[in-house]
Amino acid sequence: MLRLRWRNGAWRRFRPMNNRIHEDVLINALQVRWLIPLLLAAGLCLQGNTAYAAGWKIVDAATLYSWMQTEAEKVTLINVMSRIECLDHRIPGSLCIACEEFDKRLSEVPREGKVILYCESDACIRSCQAGDLAVRKGFTNIYVLKGGMPAWKQAGYALESRDRIARVPIRSVKAQELENWRGIHQDALILDIRSEAAYSESFLPGAVNIPLYQLHKRYRELPERRLILIVDDQGFRSFIAGSYLFHKGFHDINRLFGGMKAVNAIKGKKAGKTGQ
Repeated sequence: MLRLRWRNGAWRRFRPMNNRIHEDVLINALQVRWLIPLLLAAGLCLQGNTAYAAGWKIVDAATLYSWMQTEAEKVTLINVMSRIECLDHRIPGSLCIACEEFDKRLSEVPREGKVILYCESDACIRSCQAGDLAVRKGFTNIYVLKGGMPAWKQAGYALESRDRIARVPIRSVKAQELENWRGIHQDALILDIRSEAAYSESFLPGAVNIPLYQLHKRYRELPERRLILIVDDQGFRSFIAGSYLFHKGFHDINRLFGGMKAVNAIKGKKAGKTGQ
């Protein structure tokens, strides 16, 4: 018989094994704190329904392409990633309005026709967040692209690059090696490119927060001759950020492999062992 119980800050699984009760730590409190919001948001975006209680709808890639061919003047595409990512690759004709600044730039979003939001993730979490905000502000014409840009590319439709960033090799630092790496490179600047909200939840000691959506305006704040370690959420966006900074004259750049997700996973394992 298998039972679940919350004990010592973690969900634990209890099961009989060799005449003893074997206990497994499934997920601890630290992991719950950052995992639950992601699961809730992803759950909203991955459902198969065409309309949601939030008020926005979903559209698949084929339908969107048809709209672009037959009623282009009534379709507004918005890429909710950073300006750096949006100009690097986007669906043709898209506006670049990052999710983090969507509220401040709502005046740029038309209330007529169809407004389609998309991002680089097939879970579309950032698109859902922007869509929720728009609906709360009274918009009734909001759609989220099902599967995001991955679905668009998989369907064989074209992308455009207005300001392509040539990728360069960026050295990676694994989360389990981070403590030793910081001990060796004590003068390194930790650049956290996550959103302000994510940064406020948890950050590496001494880290400077310049969100990726602001980096094209604020990169001059960084010291050119200093070693920089770029930290993001999951390790995906630090590569393009590092390549962008390289072309701006910052040549001593590392990135945290797996981002803060990897760091929190290690913290979670340590917390689980402590609680046993």
